[in-house]
Amino acid sequence: MNARFSSALIAVLLTALIARADVQDDLRASRRNAIVRAIEKVAPAVVTINVVEIQRERVGDPFFYDFWDRFGPRPMQRIREHAVQSIGSGSIFDAAGHILTNYHVLQDADAISSVTLPDGRNLEVRLVGYDERTDLAVLKAKGENLPYIPFGDSESLLVGEWVVAIGNPFGLIMRDPQPSVSVGVVSANHRRVSRDVGGGERLYQDLIQTDAAINPGNSGGPLVDVAGRAVGVNTMIFSMSGGSQGLGFAIPINRVKRVAEEIIRFGRRRNPWLGFHGQAVEDLSPYSLRELGITVSGGVLVTELLRDCPATRAGLRLGDVITEMNGVAVYQPVDVDLATWELFIDDQVTLLVDRQGERRRIVFKVKELTGQ
Repeated sequence: MNARFSSALIAVLLTALIARADVQDDLRASRRNAIVRAIEKVAPAVVTINVVEIQRERVGDPFFYDFWDRFGPRPMQRIREHAVQSIGSGSIFDAAGHILTNYHVLQDADAISSVTLPDGRNLEVRLVGYDERTDLAVLKAKGENLPYIPFGDSESLLVGEWVVAIGNPFGLIMRDPQPSVSVGVVSANHRRVSRDVGGGERLYQDLIQTDAAINPGNSGGPLVDVAGRAVGVNTMIFSMSGGSQGLGFAIPINRVKRVAEEIIRFGRRRNPWLGFHGQAVEDLSPYSLRELGITVSGGVLVTELLRDCPATRAGLRLGDVITEMNGVAVYQPVDVDLATWELFIDDQVTLLVDRQGERRRIVFKVKELTGQ
């Protein structure tokens, strides 16, 4: 009787232990969800990029300024130099060791002081090339068996799906190569940012908007989906305070891939060239509209056109009004500029034009702008 009771008790205890182990396994499995697995997959390939800018300033002793102002010209001032460090992020994107980052991370740098992996390894790198207008740069690291992040498809992104921003915000404070992660959703696709925001030649358009926190130092780091694939390059934020306010933007990876391929192959992004300039119809006076025979209310009037260019050979003429470019309505010359910088050499361009009331379709391929 006692033996049977002991056996039953042991069986109950074993069943309870097995059940508890199953619960713990389920708990561990639930903690290691798709987002955690994606981070574990991509984080080893995210790099910290430290750069140095040498700033120079003229210095002199103000104690003697009044004396020299009274009795003679001031002596020549000394030039003092000091190094200013800044930080950005990047990611290795292929087995050859190519690294993606933002051009603005490197733009004012006199030197790249270090590129560091999360495991602490310092990589020896060289600059392959950059494209200021799309704000992308490619570095090449020496080494074998380097981790890398595969590309995803930014065109398939759904508004509301989870994404992870990875980088090194405030890395100079942390002093730690381990990347930080922030999780959010795709807030919008195909966002266009005002041309004034980029400054200079930089054009921010067709961007991914996310509420995943992006802060200073995140620039150049990857935006990844829950499958652990890069879908964008974190680039900028809208902020009143300088910190994240849930308005982050990333360059879509489908465009990044094409720019990176150009840079690796040619050392630069080749300049697409259409061969014409124009003026907004809405800026013309009623008298000018009548004299030019313009009957449409919006579009870009062709005012400058090279005699030998792809558009001319395809049939574009001075005085034509471009109303659409590749299926997108255009109203201002900047609309044409933005559409042009979405293109690569040998891409096809389709213009819809109005020629004094007659609708025409003009098709040609983009060529490279050379000699500049």
